[in-house]
Amino acid sequence: MTTEETQWINDYLDLYNYAKQIGDLEWQQEITRSLAAWKEQTNQHGLSMKAAELWRKFDVINRKMLDLYRQLRNSDDPSDLKTLREEVWLLKLQRVELSRQFKESF
Repeated sequence: MTTEETQWINDYLDLYNYAKQIGDLEWQQEITRSLAAWKEQTNQHGLSMKAAELWRKFDVINRKMLDLYRQLRNSDDPSDLKTLREEVWLLKLQRVELSRQFKESF
């Protein structure tokens, strides 16, 4: 949370306390709705950022896999082929883990 966000929340809480002191129930409810809306918006933004990061990682893995498949097609050396296949397998496992994280988060 940034300093500005913290200050905004503190200001709204001060306003809420003032509204409570003067007995303005409608104003208290309006402030409560504003704080709830801010929290929801912040949560949505956080989820969007997490999704973007997961997709970025997924894309990096896919690009690496494409490169490894290209190397597999062009290699005739059995030891290279074995190493490349192992690398592809590890990347597939990473991709499965990212998919799991994505499903858990969304």
